[in-house]
Amino acid sequence: MVKRVFLIVSTLFLALVIAVIGLFVWPSDSAFRSEPFDRQAWVQMDRCDGIDPEICSAQQPRCPRGGMVQDLRDQYLHIGQTSKSDAIELIGPHDALLEVRSQWCEAYYLGMCSAMSFDGDSLYLCFDKAAILVSSGHIKH
Repeated sequence: MVKRVFLIVSTLFLALVIAVIGLFVWPSDSAFRSEPFDRQAWVQMDRCDGIDPEICSAQQPRCPRGGMVQDLRDQYLHIGQTSKSDAIELIGPHDALLEVRSQWCEAYYLGMCSAMSFDGDSLYLCFDKAAILVSSGHIKH
């Protein structure tokens, strides 16, 4: 009887540990595929005109730009074709620079898109020396 209870408790504990680890590790790509790209909405997402930055940040959706990423990449940002100036015209200036696979890339903050939302997510755009897009994607920080 004691062995049976121990086996049941051990199994439940192991299942709980696996579930918690899954929440941290499992990618939540669905956050990046739900909406068509809307340039005006993209640009307005990070504007806090005249509002205290902390209040503005608290009022923002958790992942304001994330849903538009896949459509943006599929329909507008074409590897080997999109120039840096075209990208800036489309989505504005980058927020930061990130190193992705040993290359410095321009990053656009998306929000807290991942399942656990401990870190923010960004869209990255990497350009070659001729300022042509060579790679793009989304990354957790």
